[in-house]
Amino acid sequence: MSHADEVITDVDRRRVVACVRGDAFTVAWDYPGRTLLEVRILRSSERAAWSADEGPAEGQEVVYQGVTGAFRDEGLPTDCSYRYTVFARHPGGEWTRWTEHTVQTAPADGAGRSRRSAGSGPRRRIVPVLLAVGLLFAALGPAPAVVASAGEPEAGGSEGKGAEAAPAHLDAALAAAGSDAGVAAVLDGRGAEVESATPWGGTAEEPAGYTIQYRWAAAQAATLDGRWPLLRPASSSPAPPYEATQYRIRASDVTGLQVDVLLDGPRVIQVKPVDGETQFVLHEQTWPPLSRLPWLTGRPWLLAPLFVALAAVFIVRAWLRSRAWNRRLPSMTRYDRQLVFRVTVLLFLAAGVVWQFYEGWFAVTGPTLGGSWSAGALAALPLLLIPPGLFVAALVLEIGAGPHRGSWALIAVLSGAAAAYFLVAATIGVTMNLNLSYFILLSVLTLIAIPRAFSAGKMGWSRSASMRYG
Repeated sequence: MSHADEVITDVDRRRVVACVRGDAFTVAWDYPGRTLLEVRILRSSERAAWSADEGPAEGQEVVYQGVTGAFRDEGLPTDCSYRYTVFARHPGGEWTRWTEHTVQTAPADGAGRSRRSAGSGPRRRIVPVLLAVGLLFAALGPAPAVVASAGEPEAGGSEGKGAEAAPAHLDAALAAAGSDAGVAAVLDGRGAEVESATPWGGTAEEPAGYTIQYRWAAAQAATLDGRWPLLRPASSSPAPPYEATQYRIRASDVTGLQVDVLLDGPRVIQVKPVDGETQFVLHEQTWPPLSRLPWLTGRPWLLAPLFVALAAVFIVRAWLRSRAWNRRLPSMTRYDRQLVFRVTVLLFLAAGVVWQFYEGWFAVTGPTLGGSWSAGALAALPLLLIPPGLFVAALVLEIGAGPHRGSWALIAVLSGAAAAYFLVAATIGVTMNLNLSYFILLSVLTLIAIPRAFSAGKMGWSRSASMRYG
């Protein structure tokens, strides 16, 4: 993404380069967008800062605040350790924690040079050059987030949180993530490394935890096929009440895994694939009750031959009955059967509308791992509204008094075409409850509409005034 294509700067995307030379610490940053970000840097000899509002009472000192792209802290005592924490925000907005850096200044040399002279001269001039070269290489390559080691987690969470999630608890979070059976099975033998560990929460209302991201080489890409916990509602950072739903996920080319660990326990509350050295391919993301039917969700085409065969039988039978001269006379027994059948059809149509809206709501409020499809997007609305619209139209026709042969034929064609579309989407795209439910329900609606498209009169209680035989 080039700077020219961006107007509003994303505070969560950045490149940070830092280095220490003698008695000076230098840090520079870059980000996409045309709007400037305000950056604040805190320094402490004790610990990293969790909030940009910490001050001398917490052992933190504001050493920089501005909108330039670099900062240099000179004249540091030799042989000392400092923790720098970098925050950024849109001017007047909330602070976002970017990175933290541990700095160990060089010991005093035997020549007895002063702290100021140790960072002056040619070395002082070389540091900006090296920094510029580093930023140039970073700009030419991909722009990943700053990598934090397991001992020094990167914190991109919200301001004022994570005070209870001190780095001392990180070992417990890593142990909980590694002890999860599913996570351990994926990481086993792949040489996975902890790329980042981001704290979140830390208050009584929002208990603390860590988001841990594992990465491994593309040559060791994994294939996922199992049930994983995903938080509902979906959010960039876990939020109470930390309720998870067991989703069945099938994905290939996975080289990254995100594990959210709640320190209360500690326990794993969410596991999902993330893009690493490769962009993973999502094949299935289903939720209950369909996720409990792997034989169907793994082969969405399984019912297609049955529906096609039944449709062919219904078409032939309905056409032959419409051409027959020796139609049976009406009888009370046949009338009762038709009445029960019509009531069953009405109940199915009403239940189908409710089920489709429920699945749509569940998809809108849940996580979407694929990233390319959003149930709330304008382009996705026709896919969500057309199937229930067909069911509502069929419900109106079934309740009505007329035969509506042409309307039923149109519904049969439209529902059959839509069923084929959703089957293709589930087979060559991502299998979800939505497209699988739409395929099954629309296929049944097609079977219901076919005989009504050939019927000369209405069945059941809505016979026309002039008695028709059939």
